[in-house]
Amino acid sequence: MNSIGQLTYDVFLSHSHEDAEIVEALCVRIEDEAELCVWLDKWVLIPGEHWQQAMAKGLHEAKTCVVCIGKKTPRGWFKEEIERALNRQTKDSSFRVIPVLLPDADVSVIDDFLELRTWVNFKDGLNDLKAFHILSCGIKGIPPGRLPQDEEPDADLNNIQTKLTHLRKLRKRHLIDDDIAVEYQRRLLDKLIG
Repeated sequence: MNSIGQLTYDVFLSHSHEDAEIVEALCVRIEDEAELCVWLDKWVLIPGEHWQQAMAKGLHEAKTCVVCIGKKTPRGWFKEEIERALNRQTKDSSFRVIPVLLPDADVSVIDDFLELRTWVNFKDGLNDLKAFHILSCGIKGIPPGRLPQDEEPDADLNNIQTKLTHLRKLRKRHLIDDDIAVEYQRRLLDKLIG
């Protein structure tokens, strides 16, 4: 919360309408795994209210703007968001604008000013641990340091991680008792370790 009591977002996600589904999946990871507060239009805009003002307010309240680039050229309100974010960055050096290349990104559509920023490339998909680590560090405003080492994908580990993420969501929404959640979590970890 800021000094006026308004929610401050860690990151504002700017994206093309065509990329809404994959961007929402990325937002879920950012919230669930990096535990950061995300401003995503689909999650925040209230039906029946003026969305342009709400989007401008969300961008103003965010500490960082992630610009998600897919295969389409930024246009319309998406282009306006990018321009507003870059303009804010010229006035506030602590505000970061992070271009994110989605798996189907067309690099030729990148604006000259975005080209000057350090990118995060999800060319191998949203499950790319290195790209996600770099993005999380960028949103937090910290250097990524030494990147996680490549490991063979572990299907069991990925399966358990997915189940634990779903369990966390159920607990957060109070759809499961804490005692049951703890017991289920213990069983999953016993499978992984034992």
